Amino acid sequence: MSLSRDLERYAAIATIVLLVIGCYLIVRPFVTALIWGGIIAISTRTIYARLHQILGQRRALAASLTTLGLASILLVPIAALGLSLAGQWSVLTERIASFLSGGLAPPPSWLGELPFVGTSASGYWQSVAADPERLKQDLLPLLKPAREFLVTFVASIGSGVLEFGLALIISGVLYVRADDFGAVLNQIAERLGGNSGRRQIAVVESTIRGVFKGVIGTAAVQAGLALFGFWLAGVPGAFLLGMGTFFLSLIPGGPIVLWLPAAIWLNANGHGGWAIFMAIWGLVVVGSSDNLIRPLLIGKGVQAPMVLIFLGVVGGLFAFGFLGLFIGPTLLAVGYNLFQDWMAPAEA
Repeated sequence: MSLSRDLERYAAIATIVLLVIGCYLIVRPFVTALIWGGIIAISTRTIYARLHQILGQRRALAASLTTLGLASILLVPIAALGLSLAGQWSVLTERIASFLSGGLAPPPSWLGELPFVGTSASGYWQSVAADPERLKQDLLPLLKPAREFLVTFVASIGSGVLEFGLALIISGVLYVRADDFGAVLNQIAERLGGNSGRRQIAVVESTIRGVFKGVIGTAAVQAGLALFGFWLAGVPGAFLLGMGTFFLSLIPGGPIVLWLPAAIWLNANGHGGWAIFMAIWGLVVVGSSDNLIRPLLIGKGVQAPMVLIFLGVVGGLFAFGFLGLFIGPTLLAVGYNLFQDWMAPAEA
């Protein structure tokens, strides 16, 4: 009899495991979109709530308008960036060919004064300026990898746009069914951890909302500042560079990848004053603005120390990619609050 009961228990466990694995395999292609949909729905819940009130409690209409508004603000610029990059390849190729045929001017005096690499860089510049054919032979092998990288990057933007579009649709469903989903999550949290488990739901919600405002808001401000600097200095493709700054601002120190080459380009074309302006603007205004803006936007709603949230943003980015910007600080905030709950009896 005991053996029969053990077999039944093992069979039930195996059935549950197989069921969980099967469900995961089915939803695996949509896991990222589901997570993004939840992040978007939580972060923009207040916008939907206002529209819901203005439109006379019409949930479907308010959810549709919120989703369309988010698509126009977030999805359309990403698609425009991908199309712009795809269309710029022929122009870039023509400019490189013209540059190679014309050769280089003598190196600027400040290049040789750079520490460590100044002497070798200035010497190489002088050698290719005297022999344009050598420069052509050195750069032509790099065109094919650059083209392949651009094609891969544009393709990743295309797949990202589709996935983000699916996430927006999921967020629209979550707007309408938010109360039902919230009740289920609270029940699960209470079964797992009682009152402390239910409190972690509020921690997750406040952390996601705060990080969304801080990260996306800071990137938008830095992109606007960079766009203004590029436009004022007369750098070609200022709008495209501004859009690129938005995405690179999500990475610590990322905008330097764009404003530093722009400053070098301005100096190489005889605009030394604007090159100095571009370098100062990128380093001081664009590069340092996140230290002031991000804490202000995240605010005091997050139930964890700001240092912990910052570590979660940076560590999550390296551990989980772009999605880790939200997963990292959320995990640390939940862990911090669980630790606080665990320590509370001892402190009492």
